[in-house]
Amino acid sequence: MLLPSEDKCDVRVRGRAARQGVAAEDRSLYAAAASERLLALPELATARLVLAYGATPEEIDPALAVAELRRRGLVVAFPRITGPERLTLHRVDDDSSLVKGPFGLLEPDENTPVVDAGDIDVAIVPGVAFDISCRRVGHGGGYYDQLLPALSHALVVGLAFDCQVFERIPAHDHDVGMDVLVTPSRTLRPRAKDR
Repeated sequence: MLLPSEDKCDVRVRGRAARQGVAAEDRSLYAAAASERLLALPELATARLVLAYGATPEEIDPALAVAELRRRGLVVAFPRITGPERLTLHRVDDDSSLVKGPFGLLEPDENTPVVDAGDIDVAIVPGVAFDISCRRVGHGGGYYDQLLPALSHALVVGLAFDCQVFERIPAHDHDVGMDVLVTPSRTLRPRAKDR
């Protein structure tokens, strides 16, 4: 449980420590369980374009879900860092067009087709920490803070290990909450009063 005096920096430290504490041998099992839950979301039945991400070694990896989404015929996009707090979104038909970008993240190479944020139906979003009301704390770079408001009609899905989910984390008015939070063991949606 979070103390009222705790700020986002404290939460990032706790979230990173929790993420780093996931045993290497458990990571793929947890990623598979979370991918199964993610793929069961009813909103994916009508989705055409899904935004995913290239996971860092510490993050839960959506690669299994991404492969299945492509198998189902959905188009998958990934973000590319193009400036401070700026992401562009690019269609990625297979992972061979992903290259290491800033911060060691896998991102689309510059020649992949750009897609409009307003065309995204479902966005799978990483984070450092989340809470049971589906609020998110990221790395602090502001990239997703700028992107999320542009996803005008997308279902925004946070993806995390269970240990990254806290009772309550601090949020500011400009913070965009997740519509759904998926972990290996549960799928959370915010209650109306939490929005």
